Amino acid sequence: MEFTLATFNTYWLFDNEAPLQRWGAKLPDGGIEEKIDLIANEIMAIGPNGADVLALQEVEGRVVLEPLMSKLEELGSPLKYCWSSETLDPYTGQNGAVVSRFPATTSPITRLDQTVLPYYDHRNIERIGSLGKFLRVDVEISGEVLSLFVLHLKSQRGGTEETRLLRNAQARIVRDFTRPRVEQGNSRSPSFTAIVGDLNDLPRSSPLDILMGRHDASYNLESATAKLPEEEQYTYTYDGKRQQLDHILLSKFTHDRMLASGFKRVSEDVSDHDAVWVTLNLSLPAR
Repeated sequence: MEFTLATFNTYWLFDNEAPLQRWGAKLPDGGIEEKIDLIANEIMAIGPNGADVLALQEVEGRVVLEPLMSKLEELGSPLKYCWSSETLDPYTGQNGAVVSRFPATTSPITRLDQTVLPYYDHRNIERIGSLGKFLRVDVEISGEVLSLFVLHLKSQRGGTEETRLLRNAQARIVRDFTRPRVEQGNSRSPSFTAIVGDLNDLPRSSPLDILMGRHDASYNLESATAKLPEEEQYTYTYDGKRQQLDHILLSKFTHDRMLASGFKRVSEDVSDHDAVWVTLNLSLPAR
């Protein structure tokens, strides 16, 4: 069965109520209702025929996901399941989410409470890295299971190189956590894994290299968009410079079953990020 997997940073999908009312300034003039309408219409246009499994970043939680799901149903979307992470970020309150036309096989993992990793910052001071925005959902698609890891790594606010050290630590946490799943399976009995989200760094950056396994002896992941024309490879524009900060990374067996990929250009009135999508068929024979 063909389906489309996508990831999209919604740019502050919050309800403008306490305790996170301070982020209400990010909403359009029509408030949360207009924001949900705008997001839903963008979702309907992702990929060739809309997304079947969609990771979202910068959402408050079920308080906004439930009206979003109602709007999607009104528009005729097949997306009927949704799950949200439980953020450990007390400042933004941002969560990740997955909305899907397919059910989960097990209860999703919505937070990594005690998973930390020491690292040294740009002044050589020891810090503790943690991953506050994380969600794992295993969805079942025509008898096959896709393990989906949704991330939102540390932003570049504070300086690219300074914050990259923390993203490196976060990437190592994720690599260690996902590696057992990536290593499962063989050509006759494959397993399927995808790491997706706003990774806040570029292809061939050190966090991406760590996440994709370029610094260890285990199986590497592949970017779903790596072979698209270079001029298309961007999801964010800052100071006139186009950058790809949002990614879909696929394990070997998943990448072998990729049919197409691309970017959905999103109106600046809706989000400052574009969406990324990939069409897969997990039932295809290995290539």
